[in-house]
Amino acid sequence: MINRRRRVGAVLTAVAAVVAAWLPVTSAQAADGPVVHIKMRQDKIALPLPPSEVPSQVSWTLHNDGPGVAKDVTISMDLTDVKSWLMVNRKPADDVYTGSTLAEVAEGDTSGGIVIINPKPGTPVGTTGTVIMKGTSSNGTVVSTPVELTVDWPKLTVNNLADRKGDKPGTTIETPVTISNTGAVPADGVQLKVLTTRGLAYADRFSNCAYSTVSADPYGGPSEQALCTFDTVIEPGKSYRLDQSLDLEVNQQALYEFVRRQALPLSGAEVPSGSGPKLSLVAAGAADTSGTKIGRQYVLADNSADMAAGGDTAEGAPGDLVHVDLSLSNEGPARMDNNAGDDQPALLFTVPTGTRAVEIPRQCSVWLPDAQAGNGEQTPGEPQYVCNPLDYGFEVGDTRSFRFGLKIREGAKTTTGAAKATTAYDNTLEFDDNQANNTAPVTVEVEEAGGATASPSASPAATGDDGNDVKTRTVADAAVTGSLASTGSSSALPVAGAVGAGALLIGGALVFFVRRRKA
Repeated sequence: MINRRRRVGAVLTAVAAVVAAWLPVTSAQAADGPVVHIKMRQDKIALPLPPSEVPSQVSWTLHNDGPGVAKDVTISMDLTDVKSWLMVNRKPADDVYTGSTLAEVAEGDTSGGIVIINPKPGTPVGTTGTVIMKGTSSNGTVVSTPVELTVDWPKLTVNNLADRKGDKPGTTIETPVTISNTGAVPADGVQLKVLTTRGLAYADRFSNCAYSTVSADPYGGPSEQALCTFDTVIEPGKSYRLDQSLDLEVNQQALYEFVRRQALPLSGAEVPSGSGPKLSLVAAGAADTSGTKIGRQYVLADNSADMAAGGDTAEGAPGDLVHVDLSLSNEGPARMDNNAGDDQPALLFTVPTGTRAVEIPRQCSVWLPDAQAGNGEQTPGEPQYVCNPLDYGFEVGDTRSFRFGLKIREGAKTTTGAAKATTAYDNTLEFDDNQANNTAPVTVEVEEAGGATASPSASPAATGDDGNDVKTRTVADAAVTGSLASTGSSSALPVAGAVGAGALLIGGALVFFVRRRKA
């Protein structure tokens, strides 16, 4: 019996030794020196294909359990399982990548490293593999840890919001946000990007949102941006909503306004800490399959922008070249930046009878009355031109000027045309409550022989050599009545030519609109 017990005890001792050797080191007490743990920000990483604007990263920190300082610590990545399809720091992967080398790692937490990873082009969606994070130390142990990689990407959408109309300056509107993941992998963090035009202001400031004014946006001018970061894991097939509404204040310059929302997966998101309350995401049930990648909402405020036309007077004798400076300005109170259509502010110039336009500004083109549009050409001698500002957004107080060179014809008398504030298609400026200043006279005072000024012709219309074109046209005087001339032609004008300067492209071309024409 005694010998049998000794044999059993010896076997158990040997088994215990094998098990102890097989088990990973988990504490300083199990090792002769300090034990360093690699703490991953994510142990499961989804890789987009093609790569996203937010690069995927393997990111880690270190924790030394002790005892004492770990020396000559090297952290590496075993890429054997994924090297055939993985790019590391934009280069094809090798068997091993050395992530960081530290002379000493003190007890407690220590910074680690970051490596950018992407799948090679053509890698099939759904490809998976494992990276082993491991390391060495001259006087201690580094505990290995796996990281799972999958070629896929969380598919995040935001809820749709109905367009708004009639909000008055001084009021506040709610902007609820719900984020859904319709993909197959989770998002280990998310960044919500909200852009608004400047007629809207963020009513509250949250600690995990960064606020700034950004340019080069899709709306034709600077926008106000809120960039909110959340470390919430957005699970596949589920939705999450903001625990508070992003309220927006309608300010005094609001008219045509715009809100744009987008949710971006953010691997290993680090949440900023600013002033104010924290904005959070809370579970909201199943994913909304009717959501959109980029949510757009238009806000047409109950406000007005007074667009005014500026005319001019020039003086000269028959045969002289004179210049007139016309203008289009916004006298407020709202800024004018129509982001909901292509009916942008424009200036329509009726050339005074008896003169011929020979110098046309590059922003102006021949007006085709039959097509109600400009043709994009600066052809001299036409009866009307439309001027479309290259920058179609008008701040309060903005004025755009257009200089025309007019040649006074032989036999001409003092004559008046008109500058009219209108739209690119001569539609009514519905947002303009004061249309009394929408038309301004453009007068050319013609000197007679001896220096006297010739009296206006008894007839406001002229044809042939006394007209404003070498072709036979009739242009009625528009200065007295405030209405523009009616023009005619011996042949029909081609509607297909109307897609020149009159057709405006809304900045960024994110949304296409049907051009609104007169009834």
